[in-house]
Amino acid sequence: MERNTAVLFVHGIQGQPKQFQFMMEALPEQVEVRAPLLPGHGQGVGEFRRSGRKQWLEAVLAETRDLLNQGYRVVYVGHSMGCLLGLRVSGMLNHPYHGMLLLCCPFRIQLWDRHKGDLAAENGRDLRAEAALAGNSVPIRGLRELPALLHPYWELLRLMGQVRRQKPRGPEGVRFFFSDCDEVVSQRSAQWAKRWPGAVVQILRGCGHCYFPADVKARLIEALNSEL
Repeated sequence: MERNTAVLFVHGIQGQPKQFQFMMEALPEQVEVRAPLLPGHGQGVGEFRRSGRKQWLEAVLAETRDLLNQGYRVVYVGHSMGCLLGLRVSGMLNHPYHGMLLLCCPFRIQLWDRHKGDLAAENGRDLRAEAALAGNSVPIRGLRELPALLHPYWELLRLMGQVRRQKPRGPEGVRFFFSDCDEVVSQRSAQWAKRWPGAVVQILRGCGHCYFPADVKARLIEALNSEL
């Protein structure tokens, strides 16, 4: 591993940095770790309602520029919307990342869950729902707070459109990981990922949008370490 390496972790909409904890803990001590909480997250629904593409992109741009100005070679790890933000910033800054690992990138989303009940514990617990709840930084309490989702999710859809329209170029060898039982991201997203030059696309078995069993986490850690 070269010196002055940094890893920038960016979560998805309604997510939070602790979703990457298993990867952070496996990194060598000398690696600089950045895991910002995106604007509008980790607070109440009012702050979430006022957040959008501009604020999210500015946050990722600021972290990326700060690391580059300090002379770091930056590896980017994104989950869900965090993947789209990374690809957008990569294009805006002429591909500043040494490597990119993108988990469950939502080039396309699905309107219904095709794998409902496929991933459950022996006692019937829904493993995907539990993982999503554990990673949620913007809990919605009751039907009256649902309108707070409209603007941020509309902004997410617009971000998806921007990334799909941008020319898929550099950096070479972006690594995309998709889940076979994803309740949010359509499997068609894997076909979009293959448009990126030299893209490596892998399907993770027995996983959901936020749920990754221990053996898959080990694979993701290995993939990240190979980029350092």
